[in-house]
Amino acid sequence: MSRRGRMRIVCLCAEGVQWWPQMYSDAVFLEVDFGSKLFASATLHELEALLSSAHSSRYVIQILRSTMGLKLEVCGDADMTRTFAIMSEAFGHEHPYIDAAFPEHDTPAGRASGGNRMLAIKHADPNTTFLKVTDIDTGLMIAQAKWNIYKNTIPPELDLDGDFWENDEEKEYAQLLCREYLIPRRRAIKASGGNLLSLDLLTVDPQYQRRGAGRLLVKWGTALADELGFMAVVEATEQGRGLYESEGFKAIDHWQTRLPEKWAGRGKQGFLWMVRPAKKL
Repeated sequence: MSRRGRMRIVCLCAEGVQWWPQMYSDAVFLEVDFGSKLFASATLHELEALLSSAHSSRYVIQILRSTMGLKLEVCGDADMTRTFAIMSEAFGHEHPYIDAAFPEHDTPAGRASGGNRMLAIKHADPNTTFLKVTDIDTGLMIAQAKWNIYKNTIPPELDLDGDFWENDEEKEYAQLLCREYLIPRRRAIKASGGNLLSLDLLTVDPQYQRRGAGRLLVKWGTALADELGFMAVVEATEQGRGLYESEGFKAIDHWQTRLPEKWAGRGKQGFLWMVRPAKKL
């Protein structure tokens, strides 16, 4: 049997992603774990019919016509340093909110501090799931995302805190930017009755962009949102707009943080407020 028309079978689930590349043009060998093992051998047409109906309350199956060699998983504690480094490298110094919230984030000390802060969030926030995409060939983590999953939960509106800033004014500026940045999201959470998914962060290592890693991270959350029947929201950059629109998000507003007169010359943070309406699988 010749190997032609290879595809990857990807199982997106709460535990992560698994894939099976044993596909041929005229036959398929499929393994999907639904708690117990399900094995199937089918033609491509039969496989697509099988996958289209193979939904459960916990799993969604996707077929990706690609050999990109990526793996999506939930982050472990050891991934938080790399998670922050990817965010820092992807954002650079183009976003005043990131620069204010994470001082000197592109320095070794700033990276170490940021990684520790991400780890603290991972442990402290029960509504947060950190995800990573790894290049299978190299084992390198190339992208990360932070999804906030609210189920009958309206989280407290806390200010940034800690001793990460060089003086009180820098801390106050970061706190104000954070409060302003979160206004649309906090309104949406309240309006939903605490039933909403928020894509808080998504960044891809600049050297590995346009390989599909970002889409995998988006799809994890939108699949869960559809399963729950929840709306999903994201504060998007113009660069990310096309990806989000292709996954069902709609741009609702161009938001920009407000600053008092004393900081009139400092950077404001803008973004596209995007919403993906609730729907049920």
